[in-house]
Amino acid sequence: MRNKIQRMKYLLIFSIFLICKLSYGTGQVPDYLVYKGDTLAIFSNPLEKYFELTGQRELMDFVGCGSTACWRGYKAIWELKGDKLYLIQLTSCHNSCGLKIKNADLKKMFGTDIVLADWFTGKIIVPQGERVQYIHMGYASIYGKELHISFKTGIRTSEKTISNEKIANKIRFEKRQREIAIKIQDTLFLQVKKVIIWDTIKTPLYDLCDEKYILTYNKKGNLKKVWVDYESLTHTEKHEEWWWNITDDRKCRRVIKKALKPINISYLDSPKKKIKIPFEIFYRTETGKLELWKEMWMEE
Repeated sequence: MRNKIQRMKYLLIFSIFLICKLSYGTGQVPDYLVYKGDTLAIFSNPLEKYFELTGQRELMDFVGCGSTACWRGYKAIWELKGDKLYLIQLTSCHNSCGLKIKNADLKKMFGTDIVLADWFTGKIIVPQGERVQYIHMGYASIYGKELHISFKTGIRTSEKTISNEKIANKIRFEKRQREIAIKIQDTLFLQVKKVIIWDTIKTPLYDLCDEKYILTYNKKGNLKKVWVDYESLTHTEKHEEWWWNITDDRKCRRVIKKALKPINISYLDSPKKKIKIPFEIFYRTETGKLELWKEMWMEE
């Protein structure tokens, strides 16, 4: 019963997340900045500050279309000349609508073809290096480093490079853990089924053993700990899960650990540090069979 309630909560949370993701979370087409002779994608939209100040979004002689990948409906190209930021071109994000692309008339909009962005006070972020994680939401993707250029009324005041190496290493490690989990899941499941004769078990003890476990392996690839997962729960639920781990679930954890102990995962070129692998199984009383539950990300 406890597992069924948890699974229902997981499915509800995932459904809400999926709806939000499809509606608002698409990665966005970037603006571009001409900087030191290079044209670079940026994770900023300085023109939005102008629209906020004027209270209108009129784009003169503008033809084109927006999309879920371009909610703002345009793509701007900027240039840093000396310490001054200029808007030099404004056009549609893309031509997927089948319409003839025509740039917005900057002269009609601003009275000049090259526009000093004196309305912009803020920061332009230039992603640099390796993209270590794509996030399907705005400009949330993570790169190895970022160049941050700060402006006040269109004038550059400072710039600095921010390293994301710490979080990048964490993401790489988590990705490697997922890869190992994907490769080892079926092997672990077959081992558990082989060692424990699940289809003949009818006692309440083993009904409790269909859980989501976290398997902790050491640097040498040996299984050191089996724990019932409770990281995603509330503080009260964590306390309850902790109690289960040290009482009823302790017997189940011992059974699972004994079954999986012979499997060493060092052959998978695992990182030389402690890694954790999710392993969820459930027992169908109506069929008398044990089944493996693979998380959504394992199917991607």
